[in-house]
Amino acid sequence: KTGKLAFIVLRGNAHSVQAVASVSESVPKDMIDFIASVPCESIVDVEATVTKPANPINSTTKQNVELQVIKFHTVSESTGLPFVLEDAARPDTAEGIKINFDTRLNCRWLDMRTPASNALFKLQSRVGQYFRQFLIDNDFVEIHSPKLIATASEGGANVFKLDYFGRPAFLAQSPQLYKQMSVQGDLPRVFEVGPVFRAENSNTHRHLTEFVGLDVEMVLNEHYYEVLDVAESLFFYIFTNLLAHKTELEAINTQYPFEPLVFQIPEDKCKSLGVGIIDDKVEPTDPYLGKVRNTTMRMLRIPYANCIDLLNTILPESDKMAATDDINTANEKKLGGLIKERYGVDFFISDRFPSVCRPFYTMPCPDDTRFTNSYDMFIRGEEISSGAQRIHDSELLLARAKELGVDMTPIKDYVDSFRLGAWPHRSEER
Repeated sequence: KTGKLAFIVLRGNAHSVQAVASVSESVPKDMIDFIASVPCESIVDVEATVTKPANPINSTTKQNVELQVIKFHTVSESTGLPFVLEDAARPDTAEGIKINFDTRLNCRWLDMRTPASNALFKLQSRVGQYFRQFLIDNDFVEIHSPKLIATASEGGANVFKLDYFGRPAFLAQSPQLYKQMSVQGDLPRVFEVGPVFRAENSNTHRHLTEFVGLDVEMVLNEHYYEVLDVAESLFFYIFTNLLAHKTELEAINTQYPFEPLVFQIPEDKCKSLGVGIIDDKVEPTDPYLGKVRNTTMRMLRIPYANCIDLLNTILPESDKMAATDDINTANEKKLGGLIKERYGVDFFISDRFPSVCRPFYTMPCPDDTRFTNSYDMFIRGEEISSGAQRIHDSELLLARAKELGVDMTPIKDYVDSFRLGAWPHRSEER
């Protein structure tokens, strides 16, 4: 407030605009005093005339618009703010007060009003929208599997056990078995978006006790690369559509600076490195057998064993790895850096994972059973998605489970679903 003037910043969703109230025949001095007394974050109803300011207003997102207030009403007054939004929205690198993350989470509904938090929720919604839209457009059916179940998912550990009216029950660790059984029920392409529960007592960003899983299952006709083609196209669709949401991306980047995601190999690198092109039947001359499906998407695929070869170029002699060794978290990060340096991309697909790194139900490679028809997708050296062809022959499934010491008794129905004629199929998990 300045004398007979009151300046107000009004915010609606991601945008803000400056409003000015000045004493006039229709705006009494008491109204100016009232406006000045309204606390920040109150809900107000304003009637105003839209005008163009003499100079851009740098403190709001709408810089070339100003409102001249005619009427001003308080709908719901804010009292006792635990923190100021400007402080909660301040980047870590900027000077000024910072709000502790626990404090922000304890008042999450207020923290969601900061531009970055609000934008994150909106982009999360868009990811789900584009995931569903792509799959529905490609003849997938959405299913909803149970989350309160009688036996541990996949017969595995790391499950939450609870009492169900005197009987043991579990929170679903994965919709995997239900997806596979749905495929055998003449739904050749299915997907699910739903909660996943993992009893993993780990305090890292890679381990979550509850998260929203995006899962896919589909019948295979000839080769498990069919699923890679679908999964790759799905990510391309999601990535390219997210790029259109510039307002949200800029809001996040302002508080949490990030480098734009590079998911396509530059055309000149494809040529200079000898990257193979699957659709054009161009074999790779790249020593690490890097390839892309086509010259439009140009998303990198590289076999697991060749990822090991690439890693070994920087590992000391004592740490060099064999083709079937498991790549730990630290080496995944290093691999992401090497991929970026060589191919110029943050996103890549690694396939033909070793059998020792995959669950019992993963189909072995027909040409070398040390490896499997499986893959992971990475962004900057961190796995974001995993998939594989599943064993659809009940006897092979039981033999594989016995070999690995997995008790199949609790999931007998799952095994039985492959005894009445079973489609070859694969799965994708995010």
